[in-house]
Amino acid sequence: MALLRKLFFYGYVFMFICVGASGIFIASWELPHIFHLPLDTLTPEVRATMLTQYRFLKSAELSYGLFAFCFRDAIFAGQWVRKLFVAAVFLGVFARVLSVFVDGMPGWIWLAFAGMEAITGILIWTAPVSAPSGTLAGASR
Repeated sequence: MALLRKLFFYGYVFMFICVGASGIFIASWELPHIFHLPLDTLTPEVRATMLTQYRFLKSAELSYGLFAFCFRDAIFAGQWVRKLFVAAVFLGVFARVLSVFVDGMPGWIWLAFAGMEAITGILIWTAPVSAPSGTLAGASR
């Protein structure tokens, strides 16, 4: 079970790091090709606003992934940071589920992400408490 927890945790965290980092730089490609948002139909001001907000949100994804990676020992040790991490995971799942009811059914891949995110949250939430290593309340260097 410990291997499964780590597999889901690191997959989740590295997904945030990679998707967040890449999205900052490829936003103008990603929006039309992944999300089918035709940027060329927007006015220049709306396009710039959309891209700046998208890049900002991608930086938040990257930051969250880096936070989770840096505090991985404390997360697995069951300290306060585990509660924060699990809350963030389940808030993301809640937002996806809410969107299904409010906005409609997304593509299957987005539902799969919600499922994997929920499994990650459950696996980390139910992990046994262990002794922290390192400093800063168990944060990894």
